[in-house]
Amino acid sequence: MRWRDAMRTALYGPDGFFVRERPADHFRTSAQSPHFARAIAALVADVDRALGSPAVFDLVDVGAGRGELLHGVLAALPDPLRSRVRPVAVEVSTRTHDHGVSWRTELPRGLTGLLLATEWLDNVPLDLARDRSYLDTDLHPCGPLDPADAAWIERWWPAGPDDIVEIGRSRDEAWADAVGALDAGLALAVDYGHLFAERPALPTATGFRDGREVPPAFDGSTDITCHVAMDAIAAAGRTGSAIDAGQVMAAEVLLLNQRAALHRLGLSARRPPLTLASTDPGAYVRALAEASEIAELTAAGGLGAHWWLAQGVGLDPRRVSFRHE
Repeated sequence: MRWRDAMRTALYGPDGFFVRERPADHFRTSAQSPHFARAIAALVADVDRALGSPAVFDLVDVGAGRGELLHGVLAALPDPLRSRVRPVAVEVSTRTHDHGVSWRTELPRGLTGLLLATEWLDNVPLDLARDRSYLDTDLHPCGPLDPADAAWIERWWPAGPDDIVEIGRSRDEAWADAVGALDAGLALAVDYGHLFAERPALPTATGFRDGREVPPAFDGSTDITCHVAMDAIAAAGRTGSAIDAGQVMAAEVLLLNQRAALHRLGLSARRPPLTLASTDPGAYVRALAEASEIAELTAAGGLGAHWWLAQGVGLDPRRVSFRHE
């Protein structure tokens, strides 16, 4: 079986990982942090101002997990803005009862506001290939590439005959569809990935189970993830196509790492002054814990190295967002 088909079944089939498991039990993401949610709330307020404070502000989280991020953002918003926010969680396994959040299995359209995709694209199934052939889960050839995938490799990941390529066309198409759901606002993808000049020499495909990185399993017992070709999805979000063709949808792009993005949104891992320890020991301990948690989000070799791709529809993300420098 081709890698992409096996990955889709293992993650999203009837007994798939995201259907039967609680992801937070297996790996930690930024979306689980209240400090990350606070930064996204600042971004919501910024985008809302840029849009002229619409009567309804759509806040959509694609690949929402258990809704931790949406609930954290809602809790961090000021009351006047929160009352106008319409939160939607998009997930393969939805909840029927969740106060304040609407759950859907399909992405809604005609949105005005902010669309979030935090560590979603790395779980969009993709094919692996070598020497113009698709690979199966044992990395054996299992059929020739179709022309569209061959064109994607030529454009985005030129490789030698022995190199293994992770074909990101499915991610490009998923992201272009997500950006296309916005009538006006900002689409934000947060993920670990790479750019053209730094494509990995070895496959990035891996699994997670019980908090540990493990070989990917295709029985639904592990997460399966691959890094994202961030420049390719950015191009697809601009044009609505995986191969740089079509009508421009989101002309303006901002691409930066999470460390820089969170600093711009007001999060600092600065330790509290030692004088606070003597004047208010409890406050000092709380501030120290907060600084430690933010340091994890901004660590250069960890979550802080995640890419943030912001694409505006009807607004320029370079001018209306991430302005808290």
